[in-house]
Amino acid sequence: MKNIGIITKRSDPMALDASAQLASWLHERGLKVTVSSETARDAGIDREIAAGVPQSKIPAECDLIVVIGGDGTFIAATRAVGDRDTPLMGVNVGRLGFLTEVVVDKMISTLTLIFDGQYREDHRTLLDVSVIRNGDQVLKTRVLNDAVVHKEALARMMECEIAIDDQFAFSTRSDGLILSTPTGSTAYALSAGGPIIHPALDAILLVPICPHTLANRPIAVPGNGCVTVTLAHDGLDRLLTLDGQTGFALFDGDKVLVRQSRRKLRVLHALDRDYFSVLRDKLHWWENPAYRNH
Repeated sequence: MKNIGIITKRSDPMALDASAQLASWLHERGLKVTVSSETARDAGIDREIAAGVPQSKIPAECDLIVVIGGDGTFIAATRAVGDRDTPLMGVNVGRLGFLTEVVVDKMISTLTLIFDGQYREDHRTLLDVSVIRNGDQVLKTRVLNDAVVHKEALARMMECEIAIDDQFAFSTRSDGLILSTPTGSTAYALSAGGPIIHPALDAILLVPICPHTLANRPIAVPGNGCVTVTLAHDGLDRLLTLDGQTGFALFDGDKVLVRQSRRKLRVLHALDRDYFSVLRDKLHWWENPAYRNH
């Protein structure tokens, strides 16, 4: 790894400070550093230390991208990577940080291990999401966590039908439906009562939001299938929210198609961190007297 990119939550002073510290450390190791022009300006990073480019160009320049912020920053970095194979490592200055799992105090030591080859690489599932309207594809995009079909704020419950590989599965009356990757199972889907799914499992998770029927429960379907959500003709205002960051208006009869992407997201971790250690830290599963004694 010779060129390291940094993508930063620029609205957070701690993230800017960490970015400046990291850029200087990488420069001292003789590595090329690339940041966005805005990050270089806001963090006070000298151009002799790091090259400032448009953020969208960082993945093309780098062998590794360090994301400093929260999970939202990590998701934005995933979009910036697009179809490239550039791996990410997340440093958390946000609240929870399932994706940005490294604390700032361990940023340098974790990167030292990675540069020494002591790391583990995950390949995270992504979902391709498209919207079909009157037979035409009007949207095609990709998500890391989830695609959520939901009502607007003042609307009554929405109705939709769900099919798997063009075979009818069930219909639902609810406030919406979350279609999630295993990675996204610890995000909105978890808050809505869905299960935690290990990221190595091959599945797409469907979680109804406040369903009218209590028997309408979350369900995981095979990852190699195509999930189609067809909206009822009820005149409601509905929205498709993608990774909690972008929205797309939906109309009567629209079909939302969700399937696994052929591309995977590469995520690097230190060897001393595994999925369950992250869950213990983030969900406080370690707060068990028996565990503390070991």
